[in-house]
Amino acid sequence: MEFEALGPDIWVADGPTALDLVIVPYPTRMTVVRLADGGLWVSSPIASSFDGLERLRRLGPVGHLVAATPRHIWRLEHWHELFPEARLWTCAKGPATLGGRDLPAAVLRNRTATPWREELPHAVYPGIGFEETTFFHRPSRTLLVEDIVQCHEHHPARPALNRLIRFGGVAAPGGVPRDVRAITRRDAARRWAERVLSWDFDRLVMAHGPIIRTGAKRYLEARLDWLLTPRRR
Repeated sequence: MEFEALGPDIWVADGPTALDLVIVPYPTRMTVVRLADGGLWVSSPIASSFDGLERLRRLGPVGHLVAATPRHIWRLEHWHELFPEARLWTCAKGPATLGGRDLPAAVLRNRTATPWREELPHAVYPGIGFEETTFFHRPSRTLLVEDIVQCHEHHPARPALNRLIRFGGVAAPGGVPRDVRAITRRDAARRWAERVLSWDFDRLVMAHGPIIRTGAKRYLEARLDWLLTPRRR
C-alpha cells in the first residue's frame, strides 16, 4: 500500500481491483486525513500488507474509520479488529449494504455533530434505500465521493464490458450511475447538490475513477446536469 499526498494532511492509497456483477472491474481507493488533533480519519479502508499498515501508523494514530457508502461497510470489519480503539462511522444501511456484521458504528446524517465537522463538513446524498455521505476536506479544497460519481475507462478488446459501462452511465468522462439515479429523491438530492457545490473545492477524489486534480467543481456540475436542470413539463 503506497500513499500519495494530495495536500496538507491528506493522502490516498489505491487497493486491489474488485469485480461487480463478476465482470465490471472496480478499482478500490482509501482516503486518509490527519485531523487537527493529530489522529487519522480513514475512509473506505482497503486491503493492506503489514508494511502498508506500518506506513499508515507513521502518519499518526487511527482515530476514525468511515464507510461513506453502504457498499463499503464491509471494509470496516477487518479494520475494526486491527484498530479496536478507533471510532466507527457509517452511512445508513439499506438494500445495497455490503457487510453482515453488526458493527458499533455511529450513523452519519446531515445533522450529525462529528468531531471533525470544521475540517470535514459533510452532506448526505438521499436515495430510496440508499444514502451516501460526501465529505469536503477544507484545508486542501478536496471533495470526497464514493459511489455516486464514477468514471470507468474504455477497455480495449472488451466490447461487452464497454457496453455495460456505457449503459450504467459511468463511462469516461464519468457520471452518476444509472441505478443511483433511479432511486434518487430528486428534490432532496438537488439540495444536496446545492450544498456540495457551495463548498470551495478544486480537487475531486472518487473511489472508482481518476482523481480530478483541478477544475473539479466544473467537472461535478457537468456530471450533475441531469439533477440541476429543471424537468420539462
